[in-house]
Amino acid sequence: MKDRKGLLMRVGIDKTDGEYNAPINPSTNDYIYMPILQGKDDFIPGMKTSYNDLSSYFESWSQRNNADIQFPQHLNNKTCHLDPDFEFSTYGDQATGRGLRVADLKEWDLLAFFASFKPINKCDHNLIYALYGIMVVDKIFKVSDMPENEYHKNAHTRIMNRNGDHLVVFAKPSLSGRFDRAIPIGEFRNRSYRVKNEILDAWGNIGVKDGFIQRSVCPPWFEKPDLFLKWLESQQVKLINSNWSQDSFCRQDY
Repeated sequence: MKDRKGLLMRVGIDKTDGEYNAPINPSTNDYIYMPILQGKDDFIPGMKTSYNDLSSYFESWSQRNNADIQFPQHLNNKTCHLDPDFEFSTYGDQATGRGLRVADLKEWDLLAFFASFKPINKCDHNLIYALYGIMVVDKIFKVSDMPENEYHKNAHTRIMNRNGDHLVVFAKPSLSGRFDRAIPIGEFRNRSYRVKNEILDAWGNIGVKDGFIQRSVCPPWFEKPDLFLKWLESQQVKLINSNWSQDSFCRQDY
């Protein structure tokens, strides 16, 4: 699609926000999506999201993967910033910093999400940087313009003290979702985690030097987003419109 844009977004719990890396099975790339901490915001009654909501899924995932891991105790009873929310196909961000690039998106543009996962057994590196979801933009609202009857659909509007300048992306559900398995994209190269060179070539590169993904202030643009989507189609992942369920729907067509 002509003039389509796409952002590669690092989103999810890690050592700097939550003091934890979500688990992944490097043999199958089965993983758990875990959002960051919410902070001290008060939720609108009935809209609270908590790590307790995923604890039973965590247990069943661990059993399925024969993983000797326990749900992190320091997250018990803590609220989480459930964003992106794959159940409602939304993603929110602030109106400054990285959010400025989100504000530049329009219908049919895309957001590809990745995180740093901790393997449940030994592998070549301590962390596995992997894609776990995608959203194709339908429309974008400022929080101040969102209808109240849709406040329950995103972390930026479930709270009492909402920032009206923040943005909420509503994605096209049939083209968006969490992957049924993660897609490793990173390797430790030149003293940091970077997108593998062969993947950068397949994507047509991203707008950051040498594929750096270890930490970023602004998410990089895909230089050729249609090539990225062609590569993604070749990975044959299924999309799931759920945060912690394995129920998926039919294959997408971008």
